[in-house]
Amino acid sequence: MKLIMVLFLSLCIQWAMAQKPDAIEAYNAGLVYYKLRNYKDAIPFFETAVKKDPNFVPAFRVLITCHEEEGQNELAASLYEKVIEIAPSDKVLCYNLALTYLDLKEYNKSTLYLKKALNIDPTYGKAASQLKEIETYLKKQQEKAERQEKENNRGNNGGNARSLENEVYSLALKSYRDKAYEACLEKLKAYDGEITNPDFYYLKAITLQHIGNRTAAIADYEAVLELDDLHFNSNLNLGRIYYNDKNYQAAAELLETAYSRRENDLNLLYDLAKAYFYAKKYGAAIPYLENYLVRNSKKGEAWRILGESYSKTGKARAASKAFEKADQYSGGNDALYKHLEESIAKYGRQASAYTKEGKYKEAIAVLEKGIMEHSKDASLHFNLGLNYMEVGNERKAREEFRKTIDLEPAHAKAYQGLGLLHYEREEYMEAGAYYLATIDAGKQDEFVYYKLGSCFFKLKNFGKAVDAYQKAIALNPNQKRYHFGLGASYIALNEHYDAIAAMEVALRLDPMYLDAQYNIAVAYLKMSEYDKSIAEGEKILAKDSQYAKAYLVIGHAHKRMGNYVLADNFQKKAERIDPTLKQ
Repeated sequence: MKLIMVLFLSLCIQWAMAQKPDAIEAYNAGLVYYKLRNYKDAIPFFETAVKKDPNFVPAFRVLITCHEEEGQNELAASLYEKVIEIAPSDKVLCYNLALTYLDLKEYNKSTLYLKKALNIDPTYGKAASQLKEIETYLKKQQEKAERQEKENNRGNNGGNARSLENEVYSLALKSYRDKAYEACLEKLKAYDGEITNPDFYYLKAITLQHIGNRTAAIADYEAVLELDDLHFNSNLNLGRIYYNDKNYQAAAELLETAYSRRENDLNLLYDLAKAYFYAKKYGAAIPYLENYLVRNSKKGEAWRILGESYSKTGKARAASKAFEKADQYSGGNDALYKHLEESIAKYGRQASAYTKEGKYKEAIAVLEKGIMEHSKDASLHFNLGLNYMEVGNERKAREEFRKTIDLEPAHAKAYQGLGLLHYEREEYMEAGAYYLATIDAGKQDEFVYYKLGSCFFKLKNFGKAVDAYQKAIALNPNQKRYHFGLGASYIALNEHYDAIAAMEVALRLDPMYLDAQYNIAVAYLKMSEYDKSIAEGEKILAKDSQYAKAYLVIGHAHKRMGNYVLADNFQKKAERIDPTLKQ
C-alpha cells in the first residue's frame, strides 16, 4: 500500500505551523473536501497552498493523493518529482513515485526511484521486493522481444504485422464498447498473425465472458498472463472465476497479484482474504483480514472469519475477541439481535413523541439514556443531534451528527444537518462540502441542491451555483426561490437574457415576488435597455409604491440616458424610503 496518508493527517497541524498563513488557509480549506473524499473539489485549494508556499510538503502529499484518486497518475508523478526535490531523503516518497510509474508502465523510471529508496535505506524490504519483481518482468519482456526479433528476421511476419494487430484490436474494441460482443469476437478470431499485445487476449477473454463461454475465457486470460503476468484486470477477473469455481489456492495467487497493483480496493482485499481462508491458508488470511477490518470495522462476517483463522492458528484469546465483534456486528435474526432492535426502537419512539410535542429537552434525556445502552446505533445519535439543534446547542448537534457519520458513513441526513449548521454560521465552504457529501450519500433532494447553490453563490462560484439550482428546479419546478437563485447567478455571470427568463418564471409563480421583478429591471439596466428597465421598475411601484429599490433602478436608468434631473428625483425618493440607499 502506498504509505502517503496513514499518519499524515494526525501530524499535519505540527508540520503546517512553519508554513505561510495564506498557504495554511488554502490547505485547511482543501482538507474539508479531502476528508469527505471529494478529491476533485479539494485539488484547487491544495494547488493554491503549494503555489503560495512551494516548500509546503504536506500540501504536496495530499494534492498527489487527490490526483491519484482521480486517476490522474501523470500529474501525480510530476508532483512527486517536485516534492522529492524538496525532501530528497524521504524513502517513502521515492517508493510511492515508483509505484505510480509502475501503474503508468514506465518501468525504467519505476526502477530508478526504487533504487533511490534503497540508497536512502538499504534495508527497505518493500522497495527491494518490488524492484526484484519489476526486473523479473522486464527480463521476460526482453526475452520475448528477442524471440520476436528472430521471428521477424526469418521473415515470418511482414513489417506491417504489429500495425495490423493494432488495427484489428481497435476495431474489435469499438464493437465491444457498442456491446456488439459477437462482432467483437469475430474480428479478434479473424486475425491469424502473432499476438504481441496482452490487451488483445484480454479483450477476447472478457468478450467470451459476456457471451457465457467461461472455459474459452479462462484460456485467453491465461494467454494474457503469459505475455504480462502483472496484468491487473486479467489477474482480477481470472482470480474471481477461480474463486467462484472454489479453486481457492489459484484464486488467492491471482488476487494477490491484482491487489499488489491496487491496494486501495477494499472489495478486492476482502476477496483475497476469503480466498486464503477457504484455501485453509489461515496464516496468510489473517493479515489481510486485519487490514480489511481496520478499514471496515463493522463487517460481522469478516470478524467471524478472522476469529476462525485465529482459532485454527492457536490464538484462542484473539479468536474470542474476534467472535465477540462478530456477534456485535452481526446482521442476523438471532434472539439477541431482535432484542437490541426492539430496545433501540423503544427509545426512538419515546423521543419522537416528545419531539412532536416540542419537548426537546425531554427527548434529549431519552436519547442520551438510549445511547448509554446502544452507543453504536447511528439513528439515536442522529435524532439526538436534531433535538440539540432545536434547543440551539449547535456544538452538541455537530458532535452527534459527526458520531452518526462515524457509525454510518453514508448517513445522508447527518451530512445535511452539518451543512445547515455551517450555513447558518456563514461558513459556506464547509457547508457546501457537507451538502456535496449529502448528495454523494444518495440524497437527491431539491432543498439540498438549493442550499448547495446558495453556498456556491456566496462563494462567488456562480457557474456551479447555476448547476445546483438547475438540479433543484428539475426536482421541483414550482418553487419560486429556486428560479430566483438561478436568475441571480446568471446576472452575476452577465448572462442577462437567461437571468430574465429565470426571474420571469419566479414572477409567474408569485406575481407579487417584487425582488424577482426588481432583478429583471437590473438585468435590463445592465444590458443598456433603459426603457425596459424603467418599465419594470414602474410595474413594481404599481404593486408597492414603497419599494425603495424600484425608484433607485429607475433613477439609474434615467441617469444613463442623460436625464439627470429625473435621475436625482428618483434617487431622493429611494433615499427617503430607505436611508441606507444613500450614495
